[in-house]
Amino acid sequence: MYEFDVRLAQVADLDEISKLIRSPGVKWFGNIRPKFRGKHTLFHSYQTYRMLALCRQSSELVAYAEFRNYPSMSALPTDCWLEWLSVRYCLTVSISWLNALFFNFCIYKSEYSAVLVEIIKEVLYRENRVWYLIAVRNPYVRQPSHFNETFDDLEKIAQVFYPHEFSTENNSNTQSLYIVHRFDILPRITYRKALPEDNDDIIALQAVEMPELREELGEFYIAEEVMRQDPDAEKSLLVVAETTNQCEETDLAVFLWLTTDIDILFYVQNYEVEQFGNLVKPVDSKSFHYETVTVSSVQRRAEASMFTTDALEDLDAMTILGGLQKIDSVWPAPER
Repeated sequence: MYEFDVRLAQVADLDEISKLIRSPGVKWFGNIRPKFRGKHTLFHSYQTYRMLALCRQSSELVAYAEFRNYPSMSALPTDCWLEWLSVRYCLTVSISWLNALFFNFCIYKSEYSAVLVEIIKEVLYRENRVWYLIAVRNPYVRQPSHFNETFDDLEKIAQVFYPHEFSTENNSNTQSLYIVHRFDILPRITYRKALPEDNDDIIALQAVEMPELREELGEFYIAEEVMRQDPDAEKSLLVVAETTNQCEETDLAVFLWLTTDIDILFYVQNYEVEQFGNLVKPVDSKSFHYETVTVSSVQRRAEASMFTTDALEDLDAMTILGGLQKIDSVWPAPER
């Protein structure tokens, strides 16, 4: 089973992409004719995403794909595609400007057909509001074989829609749409507050990264935190995320432990948080005041020097489960 690394294409990849386009034994869909004009024209047209995939075992480039927020149809104005879909097709899905991207071009080596799913996953991870990826298949026209499109691998994961004029007997050679639904590729995620009965699942999830928590806090520290009744209990919020597969089976995949018990002044004094408004959001109807901070000395330091062993140990100590806030690592050690 092959594994792939999918990332955004860069100018430095032009040579490899051009070589892939001219390689024997490749499959593609979309308009490949402009791609043969030379590598310097590959990035001339606008694309929302240009993705490429590398085989992790061999490090060779095996796929290149282009996605855009409108279809690659020269006769169709870029802002009229939604009307075109609603008038020409009888769609059973609710497509809008925000929840769809067009899969305009993809080329990949035939022996790596599984890469198609990995590229789609990467785009959906980047665009959490996109539910549908749409590829447009044009009517068949007799032409040289090296210009013929191949949709057989995409058809395995997509739903095919035909226009109103389509007829299996009288008009079968028409345009069609291949629509990939987000939740056919990725699991559906739901969020909710943690419950006491989630204790075992959460502890098992945390044990992968922090097994010492179970030894330090016991077997039921999550349930105990959820069931707290003291006045400070309202400052803590435990959230879990569950994934649901196509068999409607749920699995706890994410755990968040949030708190409002934050010493804002501590972070303002010791960290660069001006770009976040010093962690304060003013309210028009309420008064505000200024906090004076006395600075005894200033010494410019490289940002990399802040990530010392002492600094990381201090960061580890400042956890939601306890630990004292100390700032000794942010000051230079005294000279000897």
